[in-house]
Amino acid sequence: MNVAREAVMTALVGLLAGTRFALSVNGQSGFVSVSRRLKLWSDVPKSQRPALFVAEHREQQSYQNEALPAKTTLAVDLFVYIDAGDKNTIPAIALNTILDALEAALRPVNGSRQTLGGLVSHCRIDGAVLKDPGDLDGDGLLWVPLKILAI
Repeated sequence: MNVAREAVMTALVGLLAGTRFALSVNGQSGFVSVSRRLKLWSDVPKSQRPALFVAEHREQQSYQNEALPAKTTLAVDLFVYIDAGDKNTIPAIALNTILDALEAALRPVNGSRQTLGGLVSHCRIDGAVLKDPGDLDGDGLLWVPLKILAI
């Protein structure tokens, strides 16, 4: 990689931490807590939700030929926890609203691709998104896979 991994992650978290959504939860229109250290949802008090966790778990390097440097793809997972305990609401609405806001945050301003300020070739949602609205237990989860192709 031509850029430090930590610079990439700092830019990503900075971008996502400021995500705002139309849904007001606990009087907030954004994430109450953001961390790069993943926690079990039982360890995140409902007063700290919606919570965003940015977790790095996988990285892949591939080579086109021996003369060129490797392409490095960072796989980052976003975990969002919500409090779905209010029986008078539909928690899937909150998850859809937050997912729309995350997509908007990752959408580049100029319409080409999200480069995290020129640090990477692209950063985008890539893969199956898991939604558990928390209808049964009150703990809603959104799991969003990102792929970041380093320059």
